[in-house]
Amino acid sequence: MDDDNDGATADTPSPVSDQRYAGTLRTGGTVVLGADRLVVDRGDSPVVVDLDDIVEVSLQDVDWFLAVMSAALVGFGLLSLDRSVLLGGAFAVAGAASLALTYRKRYALRIQVTGRTDPLRCFPADPQTLLAELEAALAD
Repeated sequence: MDDDNDGATADTPSPVSDQRYAGTLRTGGTVVLGADRLVVDRGDSPVVVDLDDIVEVSLQDVDWFLAVMSAALVGFGLLSLDRSVLLGGAFAVAGAASLALTYRKRYALRIQVTGRTDPLRCFPADPQTLLAELEAALAD
């Protein structure tokens, strides 16, 4: 079998006609904004959304309440180490894991789409630029 084809063909049309923005996702993948649609490709199967179907776009900042509570859990765990090493360590590890997950979910771009119950969430490498371009495209 001398097949060098990787499954992608050069004749496949791009889902985006007039590209306004192209960027990468922090979690791996790409996001492309065209004149009439948005494509979020996380690697498995791309999600194509027409701009007419977008209801609301928002940028979710760091969840400060959860970050402070996670840091307090780490502090409580560290202070409890002299009473019980196992329990104090478990609290500190749980707080550190929660803090890491909270930091990882920062600057999530939430896109509410008609026909979807849950919003489309993506984590662009440059969220401010994509938000500005997306709001400008929706205003047109």
